[in-house]
Amino acid sequence: MRKRLVCVSMLMFSFVALISIGAASGPKEFKLGFMSSFTGTFAPMAENQRKGAELAVAEINARGGLKMPWGNIPVKLLAKDDECKLDVGVRRYRELVEAGIHGFTGICWNPMAAALNEESKLKPLPMITACVPAYDSFKKGNPAPGFFSVAFTPWSIGYLSGQSAVKSLNAKKIYFISRSDSWGSTIYDGLKAALAEFGGEVVGFAEYPNGNLDFTSAINQALTLKPDVFMAVQMGADAISLFKQAYDMGLMAVSKPFNTWTANYIAKSIPRPALAKIYALNFHYYDLAGFKDNDLVSKAKTYTDNHKKMFGGEPPDSYTSIAYMATTIMLDAVERAGTFDVAAVSKVLATQEFSTLKGLARFREDHELVNDYLAFMVSGKASGTSEWDLFKVEGSYGGDKALPSLSILGY
Repeated sequence: MRKRLVCVSMLMFSFVALISIGAASGPKEFKLGFMSSFTGTFAPMAENQRKGAELAVAEINARGGLKMPWGNIPVKLLAKDDECKLDVGVRRYRELVEAGIHGFTGICWNPMAAALNEESKLKPLPMITACVPAYDSFKKGNPAPGFFSVAFTPWSIGYLSGQSAVKSLNAKKIYFISRSDSWGSTIYDGLKAALAEFGGEVVGFAEYPNGNLDFTSAINQALTLKPDVFMAVQMGADAISLFKQAYDMGLMAVSKPFNTWTANYIAKSIPRPALAKIYALNFHYYDLAGFKDNDLVSKAKTYTDNHKKMFGGEPPDSYTSIAYMATTIMLDAVERAGTFDVAAVSKVLATQEFSTLKGLARFREDHELVNDYLAFMVSGKASGTSEWDLFKVEGSYGGDKALPSLSILGY
């Protein structure tokens, strides 16, 4: 009997030892790949994204790293510049894969996100983009196994813009300035869907290529038509030029200007008298004081305080928040999965709910994030307590209806 007990004890000891050896053999760090356009048109946006990813990684490491079955594992951020060029981006992404990354985030513009989604099909990784991906990326069969997005497609920007213009600004007539690419056309499709549902019509239309800085012809036409809302999809220098010209030419005295998608770095460069008349949609604004959801107000304050502490007193921008959410959700999913394996992490992402800056959120079947606060409607301030005190939050819109239906996407 004693001999049998000794044998059982030895077997149990051997089993525990094997578990310990297996646990000890897990990766010693989680390598998070990050890439964005630090060179070129989107450089300010890319820098803000980097700060969001860095803050999320710093917070995880400050609490000891990822809590994995084989121990606490630090996160290491590996960053690359895609130079706003598709061929460079694909090459740099492959360099990150060769360096052994376990997950990936970043990207400023949706053609790059689409290209990396295809790359990820060759060697799947957890990939949560920090931009607004293209509509086609989420059609059935298109997302790579680990490809998810915390921001929606341009279609939803258009839908949310139309919904907020009609419901918050009582708009009946809209003049729309598009961009002659998929960004502009897809936003326009979403806008038309919203107007068909909530009422209102497009009474004037113009479109310009990315990089255009002269909008006088469209502004003159809008001055003649006198729409309730003058809506534009432009970003960066294009948006700054457009709204400066609209103000100087007197359009803002006739129509309410509306920017379908904005960021602090854009608003900061618009003269305050013009900014004070502009309405816009924002992924997330750092100051939610007075907002109806106290939990979101508290989360925004903590997040903003941490960002200011890490980055010299500067508050986070909207694309900072996209990258921060992408990174925190990915790392949370890795912890819950208990492994770096893309199939296990993707299953967690696809089936579980996450606590985020914008409240509880989940990913749909198409890998788009669903949330009650998909976008905040903001209005510009004529003056502020600092150069970054730019907007007042007027309200929010979200929910599954703000995303294209799964049936339209082929599900």
